[in-house]
Amino acid sequence: MNKDFLNRKKLLALVTAFISILIGLIYLALVFALDFRGPMNPPPSEALISVVAF
Repeated sequence: MNKDFLNRKKLLALVTAFISILIGLIYLALVFALDFRGPMNPPPSEALISVVAF
């Protein structure tokens, strides 16, 4: 195998790892931001009355 080919494979592995870590950090920040807003409350019972069942 060519040494340049191995370097290209290592570079591709590093770029892929960086993108994976970046996606994980963005997901973590999004979950943290959504969780920071507080507990989720169910909708009021008035909102459920208008649902029509077929």
